[in-house]
Amino acid sequence: MTPSCYDLDGESEIMGDIVRLVRKDRFIGWYVRFRDVDGRRKMRASHQPTKAMARRFLVQIEARVAQDLIGMPKPAAVAPTVETLVERYLDEYSRPRIKDLNAYRRDCRTALRRALPFLGSVPANRVTPREVEKLRAALSKRYAAGSVRLTLAFLGSLFSWATAQGIVPSNPLRGVERPAAESLVEYLPQEEVRALIDLLHARAESGTLFDRWRRAIICLALHTGMRKGELLGLRWCDVDLTTRRLTIARSYDTTPKSGRPRHLWLPETALPILAAWKKECPRSASDLLFPIGRSSPRGAKKDAMFGLPRLLADAGCRPLKRAWHALRHTFASHFIMQGGNILTLQKILGHSDLKMTLIYAHLCPDYLQREMDRLKF
Repeated sequence: MTPSCYDLDGESEIMGDIVRLVRKDRFIGWYVRFRDVDGRRKMRASHQPTKAMARRFLVQIEARVAQDLIGMPKPAAVAPTVETLVERYLDEYSRPRIKDLNAYRRDCRTALRRALPFLGSVPANRVTPREVEKLRAALSKRYAAGSVRLTLAFLGSLFSWATAQGIVPSNPLRGVERPAAESLVEYLPQEEVRALIDLLHARAESGTLFDRWRRAIICLALHTGMRKGELLGLRWCDVDLTTRRLTIARSYDTTPKSGRPRHLWLPETALPILAAWKKECPRSASDLLFPIGRSSPRGAKKDAMFGLPRLLADAGCRPLKRAWHALRHTFASHFIMQGGNILTLQKILGHSDLKMTLIYAHLCPDYLQREMDRLKF
């Protein structure tokens, strides 16, 4: 190997040197240069993380040469710390099912950052299930159960990848119990939904273009249960007001959460609102129903919540922890309470697993009665 740049530390004038190898301003590693028993001058990677450890490795080589042995011993594998392993994982890990790799890495970094004060300096191969249990207990004192679950989930993915790469012998997260998932199904009762829609209509009639933008997107969310990303990814080519066909092919600018498009029937209530909005919708490069950014109405680009929490308060609705997602829960809850089929709801919401949809099943007023009456003797 011919380095593009290296620093010579001259640790041994007789036998060998330590070389700090740099290529294109990037540190490659510590190398050792020595004269082997055959008289040839050689330079090899030490595979050591520090200069001091490379120096000790060079001493081992010199000792072997003095005994007329081939100088290069097999270097002992040095496990990286958890902090170093995290950086390598964020840089190297990828798989086809990840729709937005940058978003995945951003979320992963945020979640794993919570664990680094406890495990960051620990060699990755020394992390045990007991250490993970201590981490879980420490995080539970500072963060919500959902945040702790997310951190442990990403940590489990990290160690599964490290195990597959041969960096660690096993995954210490395997078998460690996670905190119970918090079921947060917030939805608005019927009278609050009516109050919200009435307020949207009133402000749209006398307000700005943004008020009409907001009426259209919130009403569509309430009548279809679409996710916010799916609403903001809708294009006019996905909506046919004549045949009432709605194709959900995108979430923001990528595929939906399930990875597959789905097709819905536009509710009759939403048709006049969308028809009115189409006449004054600003044109964008992707011909979006609800453009954000430079093409959007003023106000649609400032706040990711688009003023929904304040709008709910003005309508006299209860405060919601996750206001936009609560609109989806509101649609699903009222769909079931008014006799909708649970399998149909699964298709509408785009759930890949029926278990996700079953969180609404208890809201059906005659759900248990209908199921119990199936049995006949």
